[in-house]
Amino acid sequence: MYLTRIEERILSGEYGEAKQLALKTIVKVGEALGAERLIPIKHAHVSGISYGTIGDHGLALLEDLVEKGAQVSVPTTVNPIGFDSEDPYLLSTVGVRVDEGFVRGQLRIIKALKAMGAKATLTCTPYYLPDTRSLSPGDHVSWGESSAILYGNTVIGVRTNREGGPLALMSAIAGRTYYWGLHLDEYRTPRVGFKLESPEPLDEVMAGLLGKIVSERYVGLRPPYVKARLRDELAVKEMLAAIGAAGSLAMIHLEGVTKPPIDEGRLESVEEVDWRELRDLYEEHRPSWRPDIVFLGCPHSRAEDLARLAKQLADKPAPRSKIVVTMSRYEYSRFRREYPDYYNVLEKKAVVVRDTCLIVAPLRGENGSPKIVTNSYKAYFYLSRKGLQVGLSTIEDMAQLIYQ
Repeated sequence: MYLTRIEERILSGEYGEAKQLALKTIVKVGEALGAERLIPIKHAHVSGISYGTIGDHGLALLEDLVEKGAQVSVPTTVNPIGFDSEDPYLLSTVGVRVDEGFVRGQLRIIKALKAMGAKATLTCTPYYLPDTRSLSPGDHVSWGESSAILYGNTVIGVRTNREGGPLALMSAIAGRTYYWGLHLDEYRTPRVGFKLESPEPLDEVMAGLLGKIVSERYVGLRPPYVKARLRDELAVKEMLAAIGAAGSLAMIHLEGVTKPPIDEGRLESVEEVDWRELRDLYEEHRPSWRPDIVFLGCPHSRAEDLARLAKQLADKPAPRSKIVVTMSRYEYSRFRREYPDYYNVLEKKAVVVRDTCLIVAPLRGENGSPKIVTNSYKAYFYLSRKGLQVGLSTIEDMAQLIYQ
């Protein structure tokens, strides 16, 4: 691999042991993949920081990096943790069991990341933060978190491979990543497509299920082209999150969203997705039972999403199901500021939690565990694998389930 003079000096240890270790890790991964050089990055997003995910071994790595003097070289944001940082036991009423050892371990993780200069944003939607507004199409970044990676590549047009949390952190420290895969033009051009003709634009649940179909059927290094009518931003976000959960893709070329546009006629093949198949799949996932928990916010909710939910609940009595909403602190502040009436509704009828998500919180399926309805296929994918009974419903249909 070709290295610049500065990179050679980093590898020799002139910039400290931590930066040397970080760059050595990136070089080894790049060489294994056949990368010819490294590329500077403008931003990093570190995933996998819940204590329930990385445990004591991950914590030890982070604290070792701090002892070695590690500092991030670019603006760096981080993923959700296992609880609301200001109220660790807020979700105890819905089956999330957080003990004191978990809290101590999680807070040490956050302390270590902050010591390295990372910003404790604690959200899986860094693309909604002011921190990323300066990013432009073509900018190279190193992001963990599958849904954020897909959104960044597909919607914003930044360039990142599907990095794990540790490698994204190493890139943040080194300020570089390996120049391979989706950092290159040739790997961002689709050859194969999927096309869905639907009688109406897809809501967030239907879009998520289409993402599941695409992710499970497509195999290849280049992103597939996807042509479908999606209802709104929430549908786009949930489709991309579903694709990331159900498979290994890091990007799609979404017609009307991803730029530059491509000529569909130049694709080697296009598979028609049957609308009836998608509709039947929706019926399979739609619950016939009243949920114990209605969960919104995977990936983290925007203020606009919560306004839609509050609108459905505004003139209703106290819900018969518990409503859990997860979001970033940034969007929480924006919700309070821009939608004060709807905020007052949800404050009374829902548990609004920041910094975490049910899929990274210590919630486990067991006898008597809660039945959950969500509008997110990603949440369905991970929560059902924890042994929980999960169903899918749009925001608009949730109110009917809660009061049935």
